[in-house]
Amino acid sequence: MEKVVGKEIPWEQQRDTLIERCALKLPLLYQSLVATYGEEKGKEIYNDLFEENFKKRAKMFEGKDIGDIMMAEIDSFPAMGWDIWIERKEEDGEPAWFEHLGKCPHLEATRKYKMPDPCALICDMDCDMGAKYKVGKWQRMKHMPSGDEECCFKITRFK
Repeated sequence: MEKVVGKEIPWEQQRDTLIERCALKLPLLYQSLVATYGEEKGKEIYNDLFEENFKKRAKMFEGKDIGDIMMAEIDSFPAMGWDIWIERKEEDGEPAWFEHLGKCPHLEATRKYKMPDPCALICDMDCDMGAKYKVGKWQRMKHMPSGDEECCFKITRFK
């Protein structure tokens, strides 16, 4: 019997491939749901699935301040391909965090495969769910697909 072995792939290329595949999961899910159920029903199912997943992710942060969540993001997001940094300011006596995203793996992957920009499927949904479940309030300040050099979100405590 002949043993067949694939080519050895450098770990950097393996990492980039895994990041790209993870970045495409939600856009591909959305496309599949729309193709299977039609635009309206597919979007409804996607929104329901996203919300259920958000609720599970949000449980990790129950009882934590939004500032703690921001600090967790800057520690974990780079592993998933993000270029991220946080700026903290005081506004009207309250803290406000500015999340700067200079590289978005979702945007890079969807553009590579000529898919629609992922903002409505991922970032907009996160912002909506963050407010709905009183995690925090996100406000988009800059947007790469609109021509900005980065995406930037102002994040404040939910009131």
